[in-house]
Amino acid sequence: MRMAEAPKGAAERLAYLLPFIASGPARFGLGDLAERAGLPQSSVHRLLKVMLRFGLVERGAGQSYRPGRELQRMASQIVSRFDLVRSARPMLQQLVDSWQETAVLCTYSPVSRKAIIADVVHTPHPLRYAVERDGEITLPWGSLGRAVLAYLPRGEQEAIIRQSNAGPLTGRPRSKRAELDAALEAIRAEGVSRYYDPQIDIAGIAGPIFGPEGEILGCVGVTMPSRRYQLHLADDLASAVGKVARDLTELASMQGA
Repeated sequence: MRMAEAPKGAAERLAYLLPFIASGPARFGLGDLAERAGLPQSSVHRLLKVMLRFGLVERGAGQSYRPGRELQRMASQIVSRFDLVRSARPMLQQLVDSWQETAVLCTYSPVSRKAIIADVVHTPHPLRYAVERDGEITLPWGSLGRAVLAYLPRGEQEAIIRQSNAGPLTGRPRSKRAELDAALEAIRAEGVSRYYDPQIDIAGIAGPIFGPEGEILGCVGVTMPSRRYQLHLADDLASAVGKVARDLTELASMQGA
């Protein structure tokens, strides 16, 4: 996560640094971390001293650092409650086995207001839409993005829509607001998001995944070339995707995601 402007306060900078440590290399230097985070080395050095005291980082070989065992312990505690990716993996595989199309899990971050592909199981078909882990999903387009966008708070929706003016694949302008609002309402009414665009040969169906307090965690869906979409019983496929989304929502609620 990289903000347009790095935070100023010490507490904010400490919280800002942690994702760079968690997602970075097993060993890192002061200069490398400062460069990735876009912060002065002097500030990063002070923050690392604080994190060393609390076990969030540890000294590595030479002048390097590594994620601390206390940070790893806390991460393990959280993951043990509910690991969405681990829980979803066999369900993604089952969708692929049943429908022979690529199954995708996306997670949503309310901080960055972005959805990221957390896991994917590819179709065995040689002709398939390229989907890669860690890819970003643009929310106002496609079944995956709209399955998340439809359930965000209104203010969050507004901010995301204002920043998304052109389609990531086609460059076409975003749908008129009334059309987009109607599409999002239809998703909420049916419980799944459908997308079909033969001009760029993409189609998909996705269902939202919610946390224990009703917050949107992400979505699960299948994606395929639009020419194969017509070969499936779309309502049956929508039902299968919706069931996986509901099952993951139930698991999240039971295990306190």
